[in-house]
Amino acid sequence: MSFPPPPPPPPPTPAALVPVGLGARFGAKLLDWLVLLVPSLVLSFVVGGVATTIRSTFTIRGVVAAMLTTILAFAYFTFFESSRGQTPGKMALSIKVVGADGHPPTLDVAARRNAWLLAPLVPVIGDVAQLVLVIVIAVTIGSGPFHRGWHDNFAGGTAVVRT
Repeated sequence: MSFPPPPPPPPPTPAALVPVGLGARFGAKLLDWLVLLVPSLVLSFVVGGVATTIRSTFTIRGVVAAMLTTILAFAYFTFFESSRGQTPGKMALSIKVVGADGHPPTLDVAARRNAWLLAPLVPVIGDVAQLVLVIVIAVTIGSGPFHRGWHDNFAGGTAVVRT
């Protein structure tokens, strides 16, 4: 005789979700960029050669390498946030991304949340646009009571909370 499995736990209530401020989010992002550094350098070296990784991206191979590393970063953050709610950097700092329902964001929500990472793909102004977006995100995280950045609101109300 076997008993049915216990029901899944209910989703977290909004009162149980403690928003995380700019410092912890910056720390997690820094750790994630360190994780991405090695594969990005390898990818840049393989596609663009030594000149790309050391000096310049102003060659066709360099531009392709920069595009691929940009897409790699977008895929990394989107995949981890949609599948687990946490990137390795967020895991290390015990924080996670949740959607409006309190669960990890869906793939499309995570993609919208991280779309700002694709700004460097826009010719000529992409890097400047990304810098502006980073500043806007930091200001909006620091100014709201729920520490939601512009990108969190763009994604439909995601939040970064303590695990």
